[in-house]
Amino acid sequence: MASWEYRVFGVSREQVENQLNFIGEDGWELVQVIVMNNPEVPYQCIFKRRQDEMPA
Repeated sequence: MASWEYRVFGVSREQVENQLNFIGEDGWELVQVIVMNNPEVPYQCIFKRRQDEMPA
């Protein structure tokens, strides 16, 4: 059975694409976006990746 690990990252409006690409390069898959009432970091993004796929 697969084991997963999860992370929550705050993402700024100005850098959404760059931040998501950077996180994705480490094998993280975006599973949910929560819109927050915070103009500096308006998005909380939840990511997951299989524990056996972590980069060395």
